[in-house]
Amino acid sequence: MERMVDRTVSAAAFNDEADAALPTHADVVVVGGGIIGSSIAYHLNQLGRKDVLLLEANVLASGTTWHAAGLVNTARGTVALSELSKYGAEFYAELEERSGIDVSFQRSGSISIARTPGRVDELRYTQDVADHLGIPTEYLSLERLQELWPIASTDGVLGALRMNDDAYLNPGWASIAIAKLAHEAGTRIREHAPVTELLETDGRITGVVTERGTVHANTVVLASGLWTRDLAAQLGVPIPLYAAEHVHVRSNELDGAVPELPVLRDLDNSYYLRHEHGRLLVGAFEPAGIPRGTEEIPREGFAEFPEDWAHFSSIRTKAEAAVPGLAEAGYDRFLNAPESFTPDTNFILGETAEIDGLFVAAGFNSQGIIFAPGVGKKLADWIVSGTSDFASTAVDVRRFSPHQSNRRYLHARTVESLGRLYAMHWPFLQVDTARNVRRTPLHHRVAELGACFGEINGLERAFWYGEPGSTPSYDYSYGRTSWFERVAEEHRATRENVTLFDLSPFAKFEVTGPDALAVCQRVATADVDLPVDKAIYTLFLNANGTIENDGTITRLGEDRFLVVTPSFTQHQTEWMLRKAAKGRSAAVVNASAGLATIAVSGPRSRELMRLVSPGDWSNEALPYTHGRRIEIGDGFAYCLRVSFVGELSYEIYASADLAENVFDALWDAGQPLGVKMAGYHALDSLRSEKGFRHHGHDIGPDIDPYSAGLGFTLAMEKPGGFIGQDAVSKLDRKSPRLRTVYVTLDDPEPLFVHDETLYCDGEQVGRLTSGAYGHSLGRAVGIALVDPATNFEGKFEVRCKGERHPATVSRRPFYDPKGERLKS
Repeated sequence: MERMVDRTVSAAAFNDEADAALPTHADVVVVGGGIIGSSIAYHLNQLGRKDVLLLEANVLASGTTWHAAGLVNTARGTVALSELSKYGAEFYAELEERSGIDVSFQRSGSISIARTPGRVDELRYTQDVADHLGIPTEYLSLERLQELWPIASTDGVLGALRMNDDAYLNPGWASIAIAKLAHEAGTRIREHAPVTELLETDGRITGVVTERGTVHANTVVLASGLWTRDLAAQLGVPIPLYAAEHVHVRSNELDGAVPELPVLRDLDNSYYLRHEHGRLLVGAFEPAGIPRGTEEIPREGFAEFPEDWAHFSSIRTKAEAAVPGLAEAGYDRFLNAPESFTPDTNFILGETAEIDGLFVAAGFNSQGIIFAPGVGKKLADWIVSGTSDFASTAVDVRRFSPHQSNRRYLHARTVESLGRLYAMHWPFLQVDTARNVRRTPLHHRVAELGACFGEINGLERAFWYGEPGSTPSYDYSYGRTSWFERVAEEHRATRENVTLFDLSPFAKFEVTGPDALAVCQRVATADVDLPVDKAIYTLFLNANGTIENDGTITRLGEDRFLVVTPSFTQHQTEWMLRKAAKGRSAAVVNASAGLATIAVSGPRSRELMRLVSPGDWSNEALPYTHGRRIEIGDGFAYCLRVSFVGELSYEIYASADLAENVFDALWDAGQPLGVKMAGYHALDSLRSEKGFRHHGHDIGPDIDPYSAGLGFTLAMEKPGGFIGQDAVSKLDRKSPRLRTVYVTLDDPEPLFVHDETLYCDGEQVGRLTSGAYGHSLGRAVGIALVDPATNFEGKFEVRCKGERHPATVSRRPFYDPKGERLKS
């Protein structure tokens, strides 16, 4: 029998020791006995870690697990997340048989319906991702939709996608079943043991304090749901998650409500329907959520908020219009309880930057049931091996700016975060809430020149430009937008003339002191024992030899280095450098906010530099990857000749107080040359043509340097070695696990979005990791990872929005493959 919203769940179902005394030590302590914590404990056991202690403040599953809707998805929006959800569906299908506990698993499938052309496109791309992983799908006709959901109206429906193997179950008892398996495999479980304090010594976790005593540990995992932020904050670890009210209601008995009904997601109307015991459960992800601080939430478990039919009324109206029987049946339950959400609506996973041995698995944005088995498996692997082995960048705990854990910021963002789960997932979609919190030193200048801003990890940046004096805004599409040609103009101006980019969001650090060289050598794969004013591109690896980060290091002096990495890795980079500097005579200074970065790019960039700065600007005086201090405007700055666009380019690092003055000098002097502003979309288009990698897409912890085509960054003979060198030395650079290639579509019309499947002679051989429209090439261009055995003389195709398009694949970038333009 289905037992949804069941408050009788507890470890008593299988364990009579849940209230026994706590041990004084455990290898791993998992804080939080919901489905996430139980899954982590179980999967640790499967890897041979038997000394695991699972602590729950109340009873198992009494946090947010008990009131979840129990939806099980096989596919999500990306390949990486779909691999996790697919594993989860397979795990749940066997859970009842393995545990002996009734979890009411029903493989009903699910149907997502589209009421707009944009949603139709989104469903087609979702189907592409599912098909890439062999997940069975069916794109439905309206007749087929009516056959599968006979009690729903198809009025206004433009399309529908069925995920054949999706399911639903009882979440509370699924959690108990997993906990039982963990208990049988060696995990000790203790209920009524709230953790009140985290213990650390010298930057490493050492244990936890509970109301029932202290437990020392080598590793601690915070799987504490909405309480995770407050616990981590004790040690200065920022975890940006915040609670919101989440509602589902249940109808009275309804004719036609049978277990075989697929879960129905009416995404454009912000609700879902699933069967429950002859009734329908109606769940809401309304666009304007109601945030709740932890001080407003009872700590005794099974927390609920009062019924709010007025707030639910718009969802109710839409659901009853689609399923008229709901209005006639009425409702017998209103469940309003807390769920936790994150600023970017991806969950938070991994080892914290600040405290070694402290891991987090929280902020699941109402998708904890979907991801629990996969997350448990991957985090257990991470704990045992020391590093992530999947494409975890998008969910890594270190991806945020620390300010994003501010409660006022989170309260404002969470109003929007709840509804984003069902909102359109447009390419380049920007948030509306908690904006203009962090801005670059040039924000006001570029705004005056028509910048259209977006944000990444809470920092505003100019993505593209309208007319000077205008305040442009995004429109969204899976095809060409109204600003497509604006980006094309910025792209062409960079290729043909000269443009300015505000690249101030870069993460920038100075490492100084007698041991500065040793610190940089340890973390970087490249040999950074360089002449003064010389820069080099480098990777930063983990101990398993896969890629944690990339960037440039410039030697500013004998004992002074500038490290520049992607903006969203600022927090990660800072703590990587701090840990490498620990115990050495070296200081790490975060210069990200203190230094503006202006890129002067294009074949006429040298002319512009000559107009604003005295000195010799010849190729001989300032070669590629060299820098020098320059006089510019009414002050001084550091100028580095590097390029992420494939053209002659200079990056000017000016102190924040001089940034506007330096920018004005460049802008004014550039008018006779026809200088234009360019944003991050143009930057992405330019770098895609040149084949430069994008961290988080083309490279990450699932990719080794040889597979990424970046073996040239490895200085295997440099003194002292680098992190990950032992693992890399065991790889055969001539036989990489994967191969990085460059892809264009032969047809100039289709666009790349993400994770498109690449075929050779009709067989799937890889996928696109990133891509953009190459305005110089006149067609979509991207980077792909493929099977090294691929026949490069074969016929290639890329699947975009359900259709295969002829493609050209090359082992060298399509634009300026020898790099002659950027080096001249």
